[in-house]
Amino acid sequence: MTDFAPVPIVPAPLKKRGWLAYLKLALLVLVLALVTRVLIKQWRQIADTGLDVHVQLLPLVGTALMLMAVAVIQAISYRTLLGAYATAPAWRAMPTIAWVPPMGKYIPGGAVVAAVAMLRRLSIPVGVAVAVVLVQDGLAQLAGLIVSAPLLWWQPVAERVPWAKWLAFPAIIAAVVCLWPSVFAAIINALLKFLKRSPLPRTPAMAKYLVPMLCAFFQWVLHGAALGFIVQSVTGHSPWGHFPLLMSFAALSQTLGYLAFFAPGGLGVREAVLLACLTPLSGVGPLAAVIVPIRAVSQVLIDLLMGTIGLSLARATRAARTVDSSPVE
Repeated sequence: MTDFAPVPIVPAPLKKRGWLAYLKLALLVLVLALVTRVLIKQWRQIADTGLDVHVQLLPLVGTALMLMAVAVIQAISYRTLLGAYATAPAWRAMPTIAWVPPMGKYIPGGAVVAAVAMLRRLSIPVGVAVAVVLVQDGLAQLAGLIVSAPLLWWQPVAERVPWAKWLAFPAIIAAVVCLWPSVFAAIINALLKFLKRSPLPRTPAMAKYLVPMLCAFFQWVLHGAALGFIVQSVTGHSPWGHFPLLMSFAALSQTLGYLAFFAPGGLGVREAVLLACLTPLSGVGPLAAVIVPIRAVSQVLIDLLMGTIGLSLARATRAARTVDSSPVE
């Protein structure tokens, strides 16, 4: 007769507090309500233009693919930074970590809070979690300022503000200096001190910053392409001869929208900047009033799509872990 080792009894996980589940549900409903409100507002703006517009659908597929690629690039950058400052999560966890928190950006400060909370679930200390989020966003915004600085030489700007072009070189040089690891670490540590958090545990070598820096710049290429596809969809003409300008428009609008803490998801500020930039562009003119809302709606829909994918993968991962940890009879 064969003796079998006793099967260890795995205790059932503690039931979550009821109020926490209701709070999560309430926050989800709030986010969906705000997103729905944004979508309705933007589509009403399109209807209010009164323009005879024939939107081509195929280029909008290109817009969706470009914005999804931005999310993938950001996930790669995020994981690299986590590996530099703490521990790199498994790749299967990155869609949840990188794509769920942006759903909260339509609540002022919601994306940052959600990102830090997500990292805390990986047992990453609060100070390090805040630092990684600041580094990720800081690299993207500095890259955005560098990419948008050439707009100071653009004729419509040069005609209205002739002296602005002399600020372009100093602005680019200052941003490049800020991207240097030791200087960038000092800036982040100053922000952490202001937030009453511990300083960065270490300053990674330049090689550790290389991938996040490349991702920070490449995302603006993708944002510019996404905007270009919308312009092509609305105007029916190829905008790719203006691609450097479109990339700068996208970088400037997104960066200023991010810096406007009072605007959920940068809404309003981002659209105002894009409208001002696109209207003087050859072949666009008043159609900018249609392009801008479509760009906003596209971003909201992709945020929802990627966030939903992240949530679905999180559930699938938890279910797989539950099955793996179940006792075999």
